[in-house]
Amino acid sequence: MQVRAMASGAAAVVLGLVSGCTVEPPPTTIELVNATDLDVRPNLYTSGSASDAAGLFVGSNLRQDFTARPFPELRGGESVSLTLGCEEVASLGVDAPVFFDAVSLTVEVSGERIWLRRGRDFECGATVRFVYFAEGEAFGVRAEFP
Repeated sequence: MQVRAMASGAAAVVLGLVSGCTVEPPPTTIELVNATDLDVRPNLYTSGSASDAAGLFVGSNLRQDFTARPFPELRGGESVSLTLGCEEVASLGVDAPVFFDAVSLTVEVSGERIWLRRGRDFECGATVRFVYFAEGEAFGVRAEFP
């Protein structure tokens, strides 16, 4: 009997905690992976309110806080990770990343655009990985969901 009373008391405490508090959704992790030997300007955009690509890909949504260096670039082989609250990422994406070859001083702009929307392409708590890659003479980016 005593065990039963303790178990039901614990259940009441758990129920009280669940019904009396709000649970924040888990944060979203964004990984930027430069799988090339080149420097890459990833051109990552995030928005807490944009519901379409036109609303996302504006200057005020461009993220440059993934590095402390003066230029928002990933060096060859470098990876970084950002963790953002769920309310900060209604949509996210990459638009026309730029690849730099410091040796030859050449610049290649990828025409690729990836637009992802929470609830359709990812959920709160997800990890979204953007991989910047080279295939032959072409440079691109792909989204992965590990």
